[in-house]
Amino acid sequence: MLRKIIVTLCWLPLSLLASPARADATDAAAAATAAPARQGGALFKIQRAGHSAYVFGTIHVGRADFYPFDDVVLQAMQQSSAMALEIDPGNAHGLAGLMTKYGIYADGKSLAQELPPRLLQQLGPLLEKYGLTLDQVASMKPWLLATMLGISEYTHQGYLPQYGVDVTLAAYAKKQDKRLVELETAEQQLSLLGKLTPAEQVQFLQDSVDEIQDPAKAQRSTQLITRWRDGDVDGMAAMLAELTSDDTFTGKFVQRALLDERNPGLADGIARLTNTTPHAFIGIGMLHLVGKNSVLAILRQRGYTVSRVY
Repeated sequence: MLRKIIVTLCWLPLSLLASPARADATDAAAAATAAPARQGGALFKIQRAGHSAYVFGTIHVGRADFYPFDDVVLQAMQQSSAMALEIDPGNAHGLAGLMTKYGIYADGKSLAQELPPRLLQQLGPLLEKYGLTLDQVASMKPWLLATMLGISEYTHQGYLPQYGVDVTLAAYAKKQDKRLVELETAEQQLSLLGKLTPAEQVQFLQDSVDEIQDPAKAQRSTQLITRWRDGDVDGMAAMLAELTSDDTFTGKFVQRALLDERNPGLADGIARLTNTTPHAFIGIGMLHLVGKNSVLAILRQRGYTVSRVY
């Protein structure tokens, strides 16, 4: 289930595709008391030429018991003059149009017409498991359905988009009246998936379905979350290396789209913010921060000192 895990947890914040109940996440983010145990993530301080910022590794699903954040993280948040995320999960402006542009069939096409019979047959039990029908997803392109299946599987296991760390950080920034900066746009993220050819999208969906249905891999879906909770940066880097070293379509896609096409731009945005805003707090998907081509590696190459503080 590793490919589904990484693509789901490190892509578009899932709250854009779900309907989060933000009140609980807001309360969790605003809490100022120390948690009884390690609450997850890893926090880094970056410095260059007298400028500094904090960079925190996030995941896009969670549970209520992920919060409150550790005191070290809370203090960095409280002292920040601005906060930044990949995108603001509460910014739904124009999203319907983008989903229509990149994720919905036009000209009378439907999912059932585009998928091979075997994949259609496999989808039946999965959709039933998540309380969906083929008619409800008929207009979705395969990449969008694959993403929705990932969301549904994590929800089934008790990890919900409304408790995602990006949602919580955005809620905190708005409650504390801190400026919230987007390092990317929803269109940038959706277009990378929307550019997949029809055959690639079908393969992407097939990979997702096969991995969800494989009993031998069923427990892997929580392993990345456990490693995030433990702050196991090396373990997360190993999981990413395992995926991107294989010869599958999804492995190559994650290397090209998740890493090669996005990490340099995220590093650019962080550098710009750090140079113009004192004490910025930045939250981006944890797997953007590990591995040899990570955002932190790029920042080191540009002369930043990077130290882990939590």
